[in-house]
Amino acid sequence: MTRMLFFFSKLARAWCIRLQRFITYQASSLAMYRLTKILTATTAVRQLRTPVACRNVLRLAPNRVNSIRNISSTRPIYNKALAQEQLDLGTEYLNKGSIDLAMDSYHKSVQIAPSGAGFFNIGICYFQMGKHKDAIQAFEKSLELQPHNADAHTNIANSYLMLKDIKSAVKHLEQATNFNPMDGEIQYNLGCVYEALGEVDKAKRRLQMASDAGIDMATKKLQQIESKHR
Repeated sequence: MTRMLFFFSKLARAWCIRLQRFITYQASSLAMYRLTKILTATTAVRQLRTPVACRNVLRLAPNRVNSIRNISSTRPIYNKALAQEQLDLGTEYLNKGSIDLAMDSYHKSVQIAPSGAGFFNIGICYFQMGKHKDAIQAFEKSLELQPHNADAHTNIANSYLMLKDIKSAVKHLEQATNFNPMDGEIQYNLGCVYEALGEVDKAKRRLQMASDAGIDMATKKLQQIESKHR
């Protein structure tokens, strides 16, 4: 077990970040993107899922803002617009590497109008700051508002891996695959974790599913495992 935990600790220090792809966040019209951390070790596990809101919001003119404030029936719309503006501002800061400023904007966003995207992005900031327990709490709040968000479960799993809590990581990766079984990256992550735990059959099954979904790294990893256990 000590060697296995060292394995995850060693992997965790080896990642680089790249922009992966745009996705749609639940039923929301927010445009989101995913940053995927890729471990550079041989048994690399694709890491942190980071959808971050990047859609431009409607900027209300000052006179229009004042009039909206005085109409109680439109207050939820006004608050939602303000929250979205803070969400977008946080993303701008995050893209520039200003995590503290991004965190401040995201917190303002959820204080105005709590949202799954807002708490999700707070979790991203905590993760990048190395505060993995706080990241887990933020992702869990995101799940309360968006209970079927597979990426939130994936990020919770990654946070638990950083805390060397492999059992909890597996639990959340399994939940992520339940919500999004066609996501090859999640299947690949789960396959690598099972392989590290010595559960070869489970690892091969997940890696095969990832390979079928077009993850080339899964195909290579599966070949290595099959060759090793002949």
